[in-house]
Amino acid sequence: MGQKQTNVATILANLHSTNSGYDVLRYFCLPDMLGKEADMVLYMMGKNLARQSECATTQEIQEFFRHTGWGELLLTTEKRKGYQFILEGEVVQARIETIQAIEFYLESGFLAESLTMIDNNQYECFVDLKQDHAKLEVITSS
Repeated sequence: MGQKQTNVATILANLHSTNSGYDVLRYFCLPDMLGKEADMVLYMMGKNLARQSECATTQEIQEFFRHTGWGELLLTTEKRKGYQFILEGEVVQARIETIQAIEFYLESGFLAESLTMIDNNQYECFVDLKQDHAKLEVITSS
């Protein structure tokens, strides 16, 4: 039997579940397994996922964030050297309030690589946690 190739967008459109299992894997199992390398690995996983997802516009990136349950991604500023986004919503606020060592490396890696693929500039993304949302600063490294 041949291996079936499925697009990430197709999976997201057809599978519906709660994020509880995802959160347990992401915030407990992966950091436990990866140790000090967890942040870098999650960031690179986000970049790899972006390459497979092939978002062609910022609107598609925002839709991807919604479909994955990562929260509402809002573009607040577009500059010559990069972008500023806010990641917010109930799920983001709940994670910030609940998880002691909250991070957004997977999301920031995904966002940086998606924007790199859209306009062919090299981007990196940095997160500034606020009380009820995350501010994502995407800057060009080229």
